Amino acid sequence: MSSERSPANAAQTRAIAEQVAETAIAKFAEKHPEVRRGTVVAEIPPPLKWAAIIASSVITVSASAGLLWLVSSVSEMNLTLARMDERMVGYMENQERTAAALEARVQRLEGYHRSGVSR
Repeated sequence: MSSERSPANAAQTRAIAEQVAETAIAKFAEKHPEVRRGTVVAEIPPPLKWAAIIASSVITVSASAGLLWLVSSVSEMNLTLARMDERMVGYMENQERTAAALEARVQRLEGYHRSGVSR
């Protein structure tokens, strides 16, 4: 035997290595059917699918109801604030009239006392 490797020996060694690898892969695939190509399917159980559908529907309806409530609340707050503003304007006018009346009474009393009218 020569110390050099001939191309025929390298090809023969490669063919033997490929056969050994294919045999090892085939035996492994027989023992582990989940690794075969095209056969791995992530199947979600139907009850879990239905639960997810129901949960997403509840979340969607809740979000829609929350948005509707928010819009209606803001609208009602706007009306309430408008009414409060109207009442405040009336209240302020009334307070101004009362203050003016009190000021007039005070001035009349001060004038009365300044005039020196005694009893």
